[in-house]
Amino acid sequence: MSTADPTTRDLLYPLSAFKAIGGRGVASAAFLEPSELPEPYRSLLAHDRDMTGTLEAYFGQPMDLRVHVKKVEGDDLFREVTLVSASDGRPAEFGAIRIDLSCFDPGTRRLVADGRAPLGRILRERQVAYVSNPSAYLEVTPGPALSEALRVSGGPLYGRKNELITPGGQTIAQIIEILPLLPADGPAQS
Repeated sequence: MSTADPTTRDLLYPLSAFKAIGGRGVASAAFLEPSELPEPYRSLLAHDRDMTGTLEAYFGQPMDLRVHVKKVEGDDLFREVTLVSASDGRPAEFGAIRIDLSCFDPGTRRLVADGRAPLGRILRERQVAYVSNPSAYLEVTPGPALSEALRVSGGPLYGRKNELITPGGQTIAQIIEILPLLPADGPAQS
């Protein structure tokens, strides 16, 4: 495990980009090998699938999207979001994401920019081809705003840095995905 320092700040991008536009940052972050992730986090993070579908399967229900911060710069859409379970609004993931809207046809671009559904669901429903390419795994101590978004009072929390890439090599999205505290034996039913 290695602790993040100022030289690793870009490794937390796009989360690091949100300090100026409302940031929900972390108190500290350390980088882990996939084998260092405890369960159920290893199963939920160390794979090449999208998180929306993974979390929907884990929680046994669709995920809704809550957008906390949104900013558009040209074709780049930046947003901080929480995926929440559709039935009870329980937080399932916090994400900081940069999406390249130029990757999409006009209809898909509109759906993504609208922010009403998770990106993974839109990509699946619109049959957008991509691969998920996780590049780092994180152990995070949440700051107050991240704790509020995920409804946690401590940590550690676990997450990953991920990219969604078209078959032609264009980066659709860069994402930091952080999960709330989860029981080792599966989600508690409400």
